[in-house]
Order: sequence, then C-alpha cells, then structure tokens
Amino acid sequence: MVTPTNAQLGKLLASYLSTSNDALAINFRKHYSPTTSSTPPRKPKAKHFVPPITEATFIYRYRNKYPNAIPSLYQCLIKAKWIAADTKPDDFCAIFEGQPSTARVKWIDKQAYLFYLIRQMVERQIVTMPLSATIWQITESHFLDKNSRPFHDFNNCLRSMYQPRFEGRYG
Repeated sequence: MVTPTNAQLGKLLASYLSTSNDALAINFRKHYSPTTSSTPPRKPKAKHFVPPITEATFIYRYRNKYPNAIPSLYQCLIKAKWIAADTKPDDFCAIFEGQPSTARVKWIDKQAYLFYLIRQMVERQIVTMPLSATIWQITESHFLDKNSRPFHDFNNCLRSMYQPRFEGRYG
C-alpha cells in the first residue's frame, strides 16, 4: 500500500473542506485551517538620525582680551591626548573664530570628555553660538571620533555622565 505524502493529504483535506458543509468541516475550518499570520509585517529599521552639517563655528568671546587662550587649549588637549597629534593648530582655532569653516578635528578620547569641555565653555560663557546653529550641531560638524566618523547622540552622553560608576567591589 502506498502512503500519501503530506502535500497529497493537504490537497485532499482542502478539497473536502471546500465541498463539505457539515458541522465538523466548518468547525475544523474555523479552528485549524491555515490562516495568514496575525503579526504585522516587520517595519524596516529606522535610519540613524544624522544631524545637518553646518559650517557655523563657536564664537570665542575673549578673543581680544586673551588671544592666546585657544592656542593654549589646543596645546593642553594635545598633551592630554584628547585630540590627535596631527591636528593643525589653525584647524582647531578655526572652530572658535566665529567664521564659517569646514575644519575638522579628530577627538581621540571619550565622547563624554568632549561633551563636558564644550558644555563648560558654553555654561561659563566663554564661547557663544550663532543663531543659525546649536551647540551640538557645531560640535558634531567639526569634531570626529578616533575612527574619523562624526559624533552623534550627545543626549546619551549626558545620561552616561550622571550615572554612578562603580569601580571594583565597593566603588
């Protein structure tokens, strides 16, 4: 005796269900017949938000009173190894001149340090921004991470900065 395959059994059952009107077939159709998936189709992943690139730069308020402050900051950041050693001083200083610039600086340390530095400079009113751009648009447009990619998500940086850090067993 030849046993029917699953496909043949499926066809036989489908033809029976389509022609039969008795209660058993209707009940079977209602509860066991193959239906379309009740889960909605997957949505494509949202693309990561890329902030608009701006040529706007920070405006150093004390340029006339302390003209060597920004070059000194540049030297300190080089020594601390927060920015790449091959960064040109002119590129770094261009970010704080208030004139449109396409200068890029490679920040090689943690994003949180850049966030803290810029935020402190703004809060202490050392630098201001033009009306055409925000603090983080300027920062994301002119600073790159150690892999030469633009920084993003400074809100995440803010959250991580205020979370307690536990070193070792007892902090």
